[in-house]
Amino acid sequence: MKNNNSIYSTYLEGEKLGRIETPSGIPIKDVYFPAHINNLNYDNDLGKPGEFPFTRGVYPNMYRGRFWTRRFQVGFGTPQETNERLKFLFKEGQTGFTMTIDLPTSYGFDSDDPISEGEVGVTGVAISTVEDLEAIFNGFSPDQVSCSLSIRPPVSAVTLSMLAVLADRRGIPYKNIIGTQQNDPFYQMSGGPLQTTTQFFPLDGIIRLNQDIIEFMAKNFPKLNWMVTNAYNLRETGITAVQEGAFALSHAFNIFELAVSRGLNVDEFAPRASFFCSCGIDFFEEIAKFRAMRRIYARTMKERFGAKNERSWKFRSSVQTAGNSLTTQQPFNNVIRTTMEALASIFGGLQSIQVASYDEGLGLPTEESSRIALRVQQIIGYETGVTQTVDPLAGSYYLESLTKEMEENILELMEKVESRGGMIECIRSGWLENEILRARVKNQREIENDEKVLVGVNKFKVEEEPEIKIHSIRSDEWGAARAAYLKEYRANREQKRVAETLKNVELNMKTSKNMISIIMEALKARATMGEIHQAMRDATGFKIQL
Repeated sequence: MKNNNSIYSTYLEGEKLGRIETPSGIPIKDVYFPAHINNLNYDNDLGKPGEFPFTRGVYPNMYRGRFWTRRFQVGFGTPQETNERLKFLFKEGQTGFTMTIDLPTSYGFDSDDPISEGEVGVTGVAISTVEDLEAIFNGFSPDQVSCSLSIRPPVSAVTLSMLAVLADRRGIPYKNIIGTQQNDPFYQMSGGPLQTTTQFFPLDGIIRLNQDIIEFMAKNFPKLNWMVTNAYNLRETGITAVQEGAFALSHAFNIFELAVSRGLNVDEFAPRASFFCSCGIDFFEEIAKFRAMRRIYARTMKERFGAKNERSWKFRSSVQTAGNSLTTQQPFNNVIRTTMEALASIFGGLQSIQVASYDEGLGLPTEESSRIALRVQQIIGYETGVTQTVDPLAGSYYLESLTKEMEENILELMEKVESRGGMIECIRSGWLENEILRARVKNQREIENDEKVLVGVNKFKVEEEPEIKIHSIRSDEWGAARAAYLKEYRANREQKRVAETLKNVELNMKTSKNMISIIMEALKARATMGEIHQAMRDATGFKIQL
């Protein structure tokens, strides 16, 4: 008697894999043998952990010496509400945080600017003054808690200046400040986000402030990392792991070249350079990507840039589990997805990990979903035993072969970028936009054609979805509160001094002088984020086109 049950039939016939290649298109063999890594030289290609070329990790004892920093992206509403969430997360065991800002702040506008209406506090925290940063750091000290300021130039020039003023107020030497200041001049290298960035500030000015930040941090903040490339946001556009690796490294080397041409020695700024990457769901490809990126970075810094300091050779990166792998359908499945991505990040040897909350496809994370995301890292770190030895997957025929192929594919794509004048030119010309669009369309087509399985989306669907509690968005309330705060703030300052310092910002923006200390003086006079940005726009004659 024939059984027509589809599941039973599938069991009898055997389930067929949808693909036998990685998402980047690297073919996967059915089984791997020693012959597949015959071309691998242990000393030159692997080495010991903490030794060149750092394939096996940037530190000799890795997680046996210290666990990765367990971060969480925090930022919504007012600085006071963000501070409350921070205190909750640190009570739950968080060891660092990434501060995200709302859209108005990210483009250099104050909360009471008409352009900010409806957007205040929605995608991050609203920041306009040093006092706002003070409120966020209430109960925390920037020389003890690692904060990653997820902010791009030109805004990062102001937030770095705010951090310096905050340190001065608290009597904390700059040399003791820890954390990361994002300093990717593009942040998003394509599409609407890139267009809106250049819609509100001139691109040349953005790159100039990027270099000012590198110089100021190299000379004043020896423990503060600066993020050269936000590869995470780039990966979220739908590109592959190979493209992420190639574009991130090409972009970083382009920025380094600008810094060297400015007169900085590579060993002045490279030791504190860091990256922010994504970790997707394809377990082994992601691990291989991180290992390959470390190897390429080390060799390039040593051989091409002539770096002498070993710290300049180390590819150090924070990572976040892939937001674009989260689904709104059956959202609790996202806990499994992010767990696998976090585990791949650990096997990949990353220094700081952020696990996305299962409800991020629906809205801002709640306290409960944030706690679960944090517990993912804690359970992996404390219960599974994966941290007990360094680089436990080293020597795997499959992983080492895949790492080599990832390296070759990344280098090949980097050569294409270089032949087109480097990453910045690829962005200006629109070439990068076309590459991203092709990858995005291919990815979406594979999902729609069921070539790429998304559990709960195009396979194993349910008729009724569970009702998920999401964090409430109160943009009108936040906007009103911030407007009232800024009105009072501006009323209680010496207007003449504010005007003088803002004029000084405008005048010096026309020169080649480093802007950070000049912005600091304006902040001390109680100038706001929006006012400082307008002064810099005025210096260039830039007009916002809405």
